[in-house]
Amino acid sequence: MTTRAVDDLRAIAGTPLVLTLAGVAELAGVQRPVPSMWRTRFARSDDPFPAPVGTRRGSDTFDATEVAEWLARTGHGNNDEVRADAAAAATPEGFSYEDAQAVAEIEGLIALQAATGDLADLSVEDLRSAAQGADHDDQYLRAEVEEHADRGAPWVGWIDRLVDAAYSPGGALAVVAARRAAVGGAAGSAGRLHDDAVTLIAEAVKALTEGGSAAVELDRHDAALSAGICRAVGDDGSVTLPHGPESRRARRRLTVEGRWVEEPAVVRDSPRVVVARVPGARGDDEVRMLGALDEVALGLGDDDTAVVLGPARALVDTLDPANERLRADVLRTGRVRGIVRLAPGLVESAPREALAVWVFGAPKGHVPISDRFTVIADLTAHRLTPATRTDLVSDVVASMGGARDVRGHAFRFARFARTASLLARGGSLVASASTGGSAGHRDIEALPALVDTAAEAIRAELDPIHVEPGRAAAPAPATVLELVEQGHVRVVPGTRLDRELIGDEGLVVVAADDLDDPSSIGSARVDQFAFAAAHPTAALTRPGDVVFRTSPVAAAWVDRDGSKVVAYPARVLRVTPEDPGGLVPEIIAADIAGQAHGPAAWKQWMLRRVPPHTVAAVRAALTDVAEARAGLAARMARIDRYASVLIAGATSGAVTIIDSTPTAHAVSEQ
Repeated sequence: MTTRAVDDLRAIAGTPLVLTLAGVAELAGVQRPVPSMWRTRFARSDDPFPAPVGTRRGSDTFDATEVAEWLARTGHGNNDEVRADAAAAATPEGFSYEDAQAVAEIEGLIALQAATGDLADLSVEDLRSAAQGADHDDQYLRAEVEEHADRGAPWVGWIDRLVDAAYSPGGALAVVAARRAAVGGAAGSAGRLHDDAVTLIAEAVKALTEGGSAAVELDRHDAALSAGICRAVGDDGSVTLPHGPESRRARRRLTVEGRWVEEPAVVRDSPRVVVARVPGARGDDEVRMLGALDEVALGLGDDDTAVVLGPARALVDTLDPANERLRADVLRTGRVRGIVRLAPGLVESAPREALAVWVFGAPKGHVPISDRFTVIADLTAHRLTPATRTDLVSDVVASMGGARDVRGHAFRFARFARTASLLARGGSLVASASTGGSAGHRDIEALPALVDTAAEAIRAELDPIHVEPGRAAAPAPATVLELVEQGHVRVVPGTRLDRELIGDEGLVVVAADDLDDPSSIGSARVDQFAFAAAHPTAALTRPGDVVFRTSPVAAAWVDRDGSKVVAYPARVLRVTPEDPGGLVPEIIAADIAGQAHGPAAWKQWMLRRVPPHTVAAVRAALTDVAEARAGLAARMARIDRYASVLIAGATSGAVTIIDSTPTAHAVSEQ
């Protein structure tokens, strides 16, 4: 964060800035329980943690200046810039991120600061004049700033410090959006999208606009999605936003980021790529979502396309008869070119909910509606890796072309269904990915040969594992929650370790950060007796336990030896030895890597399984592979070390490297 010096935050516009304990943890860069521990541990010391100055919704609040000074003075926490960063973690008295109107005013002030510079020295009337000058037509900030002026402009001074702490007005808007989302659990399906979902839609829109003159009509409700799309299409693409109160937040975000938004009238005669996300607001039910879907379809011209993102429960899953008829009406327009079901975990406030994408466009040529087809794909069991996104977008774009484009494209995920057959069968529009399709069966048939080829390539490093072709039935992939409920696996929480217990002797401690580089495991330890005294009920790991974390990205590691301490927030997945259900720890760890992150996202992680009678053999084979990999890594480390000291010796003159080739001897004797 910025290193600009920060004065007493209590002096900002005469309004004190305060922190909750969650804000203290954010400012200090520690887990939430740590500030509570500081309050208790240092209560009787010469320098106690600052006393609370008030309460907010039943929680104590603390003066931001006092907390920042205490953290800087004592050296606690993991942030060297607490004074400068305090304004981003704190809020003024009377402000709440749960208050939508207050948040809109803050965003309006940030947008005004981006347009005019610092606001702290402006009077209330100056503030009104500046807002009128920056947004004469009142499209994105004027009303919000005037509302704030009506309440006496109590938070203006905070804005400059917030922008300073966040590096830029755009960064400040991102801070506000993140903190608003953090308290907006009730947003449900309308909550903040995971970055993977934003990137997928942005890449799809970019692909649909390439090579043409189409303008992008952005979603009016989701500012972060609209900003992500603008970054993807670049400065050469034209973007527009519908007018109306719902689009003001997105317009603020884009204006602050320096993005020019065309007036809808300017691009009226151009082809459009319309982007929409449903639900537009929390509380919207399936009827409203399907109504919005129908509105998009009916509003498209002959050259227009559209991408709609929404909950799978409304867009693809089985509905009650009345809502199914509404969805069928959209299919009957003949414009639906693609329907994709995505994995759960892509909405932060609804981690168990799956999303779906509909792609609209007029078919090439004169194709009767009865003969039109729709591309469908089920990615429930697929993470949105870069390769997955690329192949999915390629499938969808190919489906927008004519018959020649379709025949010339090798589809990875999609398969074709006549639109008429989708209407006739009802129920779920997308078959489960776990059932497999013809393409999947062809891949399975090829796997024995692929295994043999790969084995030959590594024969020098590892004796190939003996395999033989077979079609033993493997259990279908399942979510962690389903596997827990079936008793095949259990979740063991990590231990909230006191940092003072950590040393360099005793039991090995596995922390969440260690999962980035498992070779670092073993550097942190805890005395066995001290650990038992402090945590008498805590359990150590067992061989085969899978240690995992959920943030900042999902990661996992298999503990083959056991007897380790897992430090919270890391946790353990423990396969039930008596009934593993086809689960293999090494496969679990591989499946976790790169899955959706978030506090509860792990419940919906999809885990692959093997035929139960092969679990032991698969584990043994993967253990051999892991040991061979570790041996190669150790050998590479020794070679790297040799190269390093060889270079040091040669460059310092401490050693002379002799060329022992016959040619070198002949040259040296001349």
